[in-house]
Amino acid sequence: MSAGRRGYVARAMRHLARRTAAFVCISDYVRGLLREYGLPEAKLETIACGTDTGVRREQPSRLREEYRFDVETPVVGSTGIWRPNKGFTFFIAACEIVQRQYPPARFLLGGRAYAPDVSFATSIWMRGQMLRATGALEFTGFLPDVGTFLSALDIFVLPSDCEPFGLILVEAMARGVPVIATRAGGVPEIVVDGESGLLVPPRDPQAMAEAILNLLANPLRRVEMGEAGRDRVRRHFDRRRMIAAYEGLYARLAAGAGTAERERATPC
Repeated sequence: MSAGRRGYVARAMRHLARRTAAFVCISDYVRGLLREYGLPEAKLETIACGTDTGVRREQPSRLREEYRFDVETPVVGSTGIWRPNKGFTFFIAACEIVQRQYPPARFLLGGRAYAPDVSFATSIWMRGQMLRATGALEFTGFLPDVGTFLSALDIFVLPSDCEPFGLILVEAMARGVPVIATRAGGVPEIVVDGESGLLVPPRDPQAMAEAILNLLANPLRRVEMGEAGRDRVRRHFDRRRMIAAYEGLYARLAAGAGTAERERATPC
């Protein structure tokens, strides 16, 4: 973001803060950004996104059947809106490295174009054609149920340059899918590197490929990491926990508003 635009956003946020009781931040990373914009700490509340922790992988996977991947085929995938900051160009580059060193691997890229920038989506499509021609990569398009996509994977990769949170990681981990993600934005608040997933630098396809190859070569580690991820989601990112946090915030704000009204009504 340019200095001029950043200054404009900061002024707008400070103006909004005078009329706002609280700002909900989906990660401490976002909280830090708002603090840098000059918003008062007392009005900032961190409530992480949550998901259904009772979900399981779809067995058998309809998507694997559609692409004729047998149960032994290792499948690595990523999905999201095709925007420049999502890093899918680097994901495809990492897939090319992996495919040269581990030919049995197959790759799925889901999601859809970001409407204002269809040309960028076209560049992703073109970049993937070499892998697609060999049968190593399939574009699934947008799937309404992300669980269908995640259930087909042995490894999920989030290649973003920056993520305010990364809900798709939580959804993958809830299903026991081991994850690899970039160390960007709020992602390190979700993934404990080496325990519930692997973190790599953004915009580094070589590091991403090495992490993928590491997990492909270690099936037991994939299982252990998937279970650790599932446990972390249960403890920190359960949807019920998120709802309770919002209810608590609303109750505090309502109580504060009621107190202010009573104080204004009290004669001096």
